[in-house]
Amino acid sequence: MSRRSVAALGFMTVVFASTFSVIALQELPDGTGKDVTVKLCSQNCHGIEKIMPERHSKSQWGDSLNSMRDQGAKVTDEEFATIVKYLTMHFGVPVKINKATAKQIDDALILEPGQADAIVKFRDANGPFADFDALMKVPGLDAKLMTEQRANVNYVVGLAVR
Repeated sequence: MSRRSVAALGFMTVVFASTFSVIALQELPDGTGKDVTVKLCSQNCHGIEKIMPERHSKSQWGDSLNSMRDQGAKVTDEEFATIVKYLTMHFGVPVKINKATAKQIDDALILEPGQADAIVKFRDANGPFADFDALMKVPGLDAKLMTEQRANVNYVVGLAVR
């Protein structure tokens, strides 16, 4: 292969990698951690498209990232926490908020410490949550954080799904 061919191939590789990163950034939902997630996934053995269809809990995303670390992925503890938070919020498992335990709620949603317990206590005292507005009556819940995770909350009351 000539030097010109090698140079052209190298240039095409750089263009392809840059284009892939731009496409991945456009496809993933906006949010804190998007850039670092794209960076990690595009530098390792798979691309962003691998995570797009996946849904996991916070602990499952953590296990997946730990596995990537074990296989040589370079990620700081701060990046690790940011990526797990981003993936849980945007590619998390839905939680049945009216049936789940505090532990299940905590593993499915990004919450401040003690908020999953507060949700269960409020639910036990006031009955099931009919919708997002009812959930937001739980004292201390971060409205912005919960709004970002709205799609990860299922309200099952009797046989109806809302």
